[in-house]
Amino acid sequence: MTPNERKEILADLKSEYLYIIIPFILLILVKLHFSSWEEIILSPDWSLVSAIIFGQITSRISRAIANSSAKASSSQFSWYTAKRFLFVVLALASYFGMLTKPTEELGVVQLLIFAAASFLHFRDGFTTKMINKH
Repeated sequence: MTPNERKEILADLKSEYLYIIIPFILLILVKLHFSSWEEIILSPDWSLVSAIIFGQITSRISRAIANSSAKASSSQFSWYTAKRFLFVVLALASYFGMLTKPTEELGVVQLLIFAAASFLHFRDGFTTKMINKH
């Protein structure tokens, strides 16, 4: 893969991420305007958007593998899917926890889950683009 192709893939992934994150950023800005930074950390929106990102990347890579002519290891794909499903469950558990009994500790956990979702959006997205090219 050429450096130019890598830049194109990264630009695609950035634009996808921006469309995911813009409504979330607006929600955070509104909360910041009307509340304190503690309210932002205690907002369950972090977990909800994380679950959405995990679900999207899992769906996208599953579709890429299903449409690929290359042979994929079913056991490796099952392991990948199970891990991503676990991330969705963790994000939703964090979401429900923040809805029922928000704590600063759980708020930090959901920020870490969001960081992982953001990282995996780019890593798995790059993998998906590579699979789609072949």
